[in-house]
Amino acid sequence: MNMSSNRVVVGVDGSLNSDHALAWAADAAESRHVPLEVVLAWDATWVHASEGIMAITDVDETFRRLTALAEERIDSSISRVQEKHDLSGLEIIRTPVQGPVVPAVIEAAAGASMLVVGRRGVGRLGRLFMGSVSAGIVRQAHLPVTVIPDPERAEQQRAAALDGAEADETPRIVVGVDGSPASVAALKFAAEAAQRRHLPLHAVTCWQFATSGIPSESFGWVPPIEDFEDRSRQHLDEAIERAGISHLPEDQLVRTILRSSPGRGLLRSAAGATWLVLGSRGMGGFERLMLGSVSSQLMEQAPCPVTIVRT
Repeated sequence: MNMSSNRVVVGVDGSLNSDHALAWAADAAESRHVPLEVVLAWDATWVHASEGIMAITDVDETFRRLTALAEERIDSSISRVQEKHDLSGLEIIRTPVQGPVVPAVIEAAAGASMLVVGRRGVGRLGRLFMGSVSAGIVRQAHLPVTVIPDPERAEQQRAAALDGAEADETPRIVVGVDGSPASVAALKFAAEAAQRRHLPLHAVTCWQFATSGIPSESFGWVPPIEDFEDRSRQHLDEAIERAGISHLPEDQLVRTILRSSPGRGLLRSAAGATWLVLGSRGMGGFERLMLGSVSSQLMEQAPCPVTIVRT
């Protein structure tokens, strides 16, 4: 097993969406100047994929044939992507693995700098990939996981995220910041990605009266909205300082304070963006269950790739 951190891993399953994930992962690997590892998991149900394999009685030969079939599917995915993207200068590692998809892919990706998956795959129940494989990978993996949206739905989701607002077409990377250690880790990850891709980084903090508290010890008195915004801006500045990126000029690091729920505010900020980066967990209350609320919403609805960064 390749345990080097100097690689980007992508999980494929032969679906169109996993081809899009492979293409995006290839671009990410190229920008990092590291190999791309293409992982496909197979299990005993694959015996029914070929009458020739079903007829084999020798266990070792069955295993060999199933592994070869997985390798063929990996090659087919690479070939389809190669038709539209030049992969000739990229070192590609082909890794078929046996076992349930989620733990098998996570184990194969151990130590990598990033794991990439498609939002939907070829499973049952309407192919709701986020309901099973990719959601399980995001919850269980101990490395940054990037979820690639279905391009066929991206424009519809972009329009829904804007909700009538004017689109910002500036190529950029957006990172959600709430002051938590996870969001500081997301800031570091996003800043490195922005530097590699020569894109501005938009650091976005969202606040609401219901979740911000009163920035005063005086009971019964609500300060002006500007006080809430100032405190949110202070928290954003502190997170940027902790991430070690406060030296970046304003054209490379854009600080944005939004009066909005995190889900709605970040969705709108990500409409037209190149990439959205989030921490794995947020601050207080139900926001602590970030993969059950905000990040789940964003992974399902954001019209751009979404990366969840672990601490």
